[in-house]
Order: sequence, then C-alpha cells, then structure tokens
Amino acid sequence: MSLVVICEFRVRADEAEFLRVARALASAAATEPGTLRYQWFVTQKSGHYSIIEEYVDADTAEAHNNHVASLLREAFAAAELVSASLYGELNPYLRDWISGREGIAVHTAL
Repeated sequence: MSLVVICEFRVRADEAEFLRVARALASAAATEPGTLRYQWFVTQKSGHYSIIEEYVDADTAEAHNNHVASLLREAFAAAELVSASLYGELNPYLRDWISGREGIAVHTAL
C-alpha cells in the first residue's frame, strides 16, 4: 500500500525564497525511484501552500526526506508547517517524525 502525505505550509517572510525551495524539492523528487506524486498547490489563503506527496511505501518517503534533507531545512526555515495528514502505514522514522508535533493526523487503512 502506498503512503500519501498532504501538508499545508504558511510562509513566514520571503515568499520568493519558499517558492524557489518548493520548486527545487519537486525537481529532486521527480527523479526519485518510488516517488509516485509530488505536487505543490497554491491555496486560497495568502501565503499558504499545500503539497500532495505519494510514495510506494513509508521507506521510500524516508529515503526522499534523506535525499532532500538540506532543502527541507531551507523549507522549514522559510515556512511553518500548519498541518499534515498521512494516509497509510508508517515506519519507525515517520512515527518518530510526527511524535510531539501539532496538527498531524494519521489515517490507516481499514
């Protein structure tokens, strides 16, 4: 079963910098094996962006995060994570990542 991640971010200051990083993340994800979807969206709220990510499994999501770690640090410096919903089975890495974070919802299959 795949893992789907949907997140919303609120840009803190420099929107152009956030957009540069978001585009770089999408470009990097496009060549990763096991990444099925990685698509950014502009929301109706000013300065808010959302992303839909889909991976073949949680281990592939972890590999993505390791592959783009420096870009993720830049993204989290430029924007605040407002919410995240994860659909599917999590591995220990993702369970640790969500631990103690606000605005995270985990959905498991029936």
